[in-house]
Amino acid sequence: MQQPLFASEPRVWRVRELTGALRDTIEALYDTLTVEGELSNFRRHRQSGHCYFTLQDGQAQLRCVMWSRWAQRLFFQPADGHQVQVRGRLTFYEPRGELQLIVETMTLAGAGARQQAFEALKRRLAAEGLFDPARKRPLPRFPRRIGMVTSDSGAALQDMLSILQRRFPLVEVLHCPVRVQGLLAAPSIAQAIRMLNCLPDDRRPDVLIVGRGGGSVEDLWAFNEEVVARAIFASRIPVISAVGHETDVTIADLVADRRAATPSMAAEIAVPDRTELEAELTRTAQRMHRYLQQALQRRRQHVHTLLHHYGLRRVPDRLAYLKADTLRLQERLHQHIRQLLDRRRHLLMLLQSRLSAFDPQLPLRRGYVRVRYQGHLATRSYQVQPGEVVLLEFYDGQHNAQILP
Repeated sequence: MQQPLFASEPRVWRVRELTGALRDTIEALYDTLTVEGELSNFRRHRQSGHCYFTLQDGQAQLRCVMWSRWAQRLFFQPADGHQVQVRGRLTFYEPRGELQLIVETMTLAGAGARQQAFEALKRRLAAEGLFDPARKRPLPRFPRRIGMVTSDSGAALQDMLSILQRRFPLVEVLHCPVRVQGLLAAPSIAQAIRMLNCLPDDRRPDVLIVGRGGGSVEDLWAFNEEVVARAIFASRIPVISAVGHETDVTIADLVADRRAATPSMAAEIAVPDRTELEAELTRTAQRMHRYLQQALQRRRQHVHTLLHHYGLRRVPDRLAYLKADTLRLQERLHQHIRQLLDRRRHLLMLLQSRLSAFDPQLPLRRGYVRVRYQGHLATRSYQVQPGEVVLLEFYDGQHNAQILP
């Protein structure tokens, strides 16, 4: 049985015994504590990811450690000077003979602290011109390629892909999957934006959509980080931000060339609607036809005026010449009308054939098969393993199949 720390009889303690007794006593006195203070000497170990720092209030200080498994859940980047609240348990670190707090959670302290950090960064970036409307670029009307910087597991990605396929199936989509929440999310998003900008001209997207679906303020905080704002500002490609819901406004929204209230709206903004394009082509053809008819009518009226001119009535040869010229003009106008209509008709047929080429059932009619695993479309071999059951979709039905070793 261990002797009490403060025994009635004097005793000579070994250092190991005393520090062990102190640790047991401290850990027995307190279970979980919430402590508020100012961060100082904050550092993160590059390899392990553990965070080491000190909490102070001007009169006292307490050493703290936050293991990597908990540090990965942080929604903001801690820095010296931040006023924070931490929750954890006290222990006595025997090798150094120090009292320390094992931190499990950390949040910005005080009502409105998070909003204050947001407003401070917003003012600083605004002063640098990152929000200047004059630098925002227009979006291309007919993008060939769209880059998406978002999670590969959220519903936002599937919603955007569905809308793009319905509105403008000719567009190609390059998806760069990233983390969208947590401490590592902001560097991941910024790196993806830079990577897409570095692609060669024949692969570089014409527009970037950067965002995620809805969530709490903590979930969306990565889009309020300075590293993301500067990556969007430096992008050579126009950026549409699509973060959360309509009421959520982030720093990324303010820097981007265009803000969309939701990811689905971003997809609608990025591409035109093929139905509207078809209607516009039809209206253009109708306007051209009316214009040519009016031009022909003006020519006829001019010829009629010439035919009834007093001087021309006395010059049969002149009249015959004008009549022949009129017939030639009329024939040229009719021919021009036919050529214009043929070209417009050919263009409409070409667009229709291109749209038909993106029919998702067309490859199945040609003999191809779609493979689905656990409800998702499998496009790479590593997505399924030997022995797993997949669903094969044919043009006229479906069958289950098992992947052989």
